[in-house]
Amino acid sequence: MSTDAQDTQSDDGIEASRRHLRLALELIGKHKLPTDPINYHIWYDYASGKNGELNAAIERHLESGRLFSAEVSRQIFSQYVAGDGEVMANLVREELKKVFAEVMGAIQSTDKQFSESEGKLETIQASLFPGLTEAVLEKLVNQVKNEIGGLKFTSGSFKEQLQQASLEIERLKTKVTQYRDEALKDPLTQISNRRGFDQTLQGTVDEANLAQTPLCLIMTDIDHFKRINDTHGHLVGDNVIRMVAGAIKESIKGRDLAARIGGEEFAIILPETPFDGAMKLADNLRLTFERLDFKKKTTGQSLGKITLSFGVTGYKLGETAENFVRRADQALYRSKNTGRNKVSGL
Repeated sequence: MSTDAQDTQSDDGIEASRRHLRLALELIGKHKLPTDPINYHIWYDYASGKNGELNAAIERHLESGRLFSAEVSRQIFSQYVAGDGEVMANLVREELKKVFAEVMGAIQSTDKQFSESEGKLETIQASLFPGLTEAVLEKLVNQVKNEIGGLKFTSGSFKEQLQQASLEIERLKTKVTQYRDEALKDPLTQISNRRGFDQTLQGTVDEANLAQTPLCLIMTDIDHFKRINDTHGHLVGDNVIRMVAGAIKESIKGRDLAARIGGEEFAIILPETPFDGAMKLADNLRLTFERLDFKKKTTGQSLGKITLSFGVTGYKLGETAENFVRRADQALYRSKNTGRNKVSGL
């Protein structure tokens, strides 16, 4: 997906892009959302139908009947649009341009003693080209903040303008960090998403190869989850997913990582954990869920027994992360195909 509005319109054709824009603005208005870059991006993408995962996430939320708030918009944007950092970088770049315009205007209206700083800021401003990486953006933000902080000013109004610009730069630094963190987090469960899982897994695989330490992976999913959604609705299904994620998160410690990697599928990365320990953890979790009595919050109605199936594997030195995951998946499917509510190792 292009991250530039003009590029998107060129790809779609002028008439199609106008239709998508009209629909996007209508939907933003319908849900009483601010007309900002984040809402523009997610609803334009929704209208164009180019991002299937984003559309499915929006549809699930709309079907649940819950309010579509600005917070929900930001979570969807973080997970389905800004994950690779490119869109985020462009948004921050545009905001930096606005800050530069204000600071440069203030400098130009003051004494010539600021000409040196003006030249430095102009040089940095010229670096704000499309496609900046997150690392380069963060470096530029720090350069601007340092340059503003080093200015010796005498004008009270200019001092106030620079202080405001410095605060804005700090806000943008916080936004970069926030987007980066949210892009790796599942908005429903607040544990890692698939992207966060992939990043962490690669790091632990590299470490296991270097240090030759044990590493295990558990894959699990909720048995007959479609039946829960069909019988009780997506809102109840979401609550079950949250409870499962919470129980998994409570069961791990230290550098272990829990992630939601699909609709009802989860993974647990266990650095420095032997295979027997991973099998024991998986079976303890299985028994925990088998004994739970899930009930609807609103009525107290029992949802019946909800069980999970598990696949466990230990890392083989030298294998790729992809093959490691594949073997854990195979172990999970063995559990699913031989009766569910069980743990299989491979």
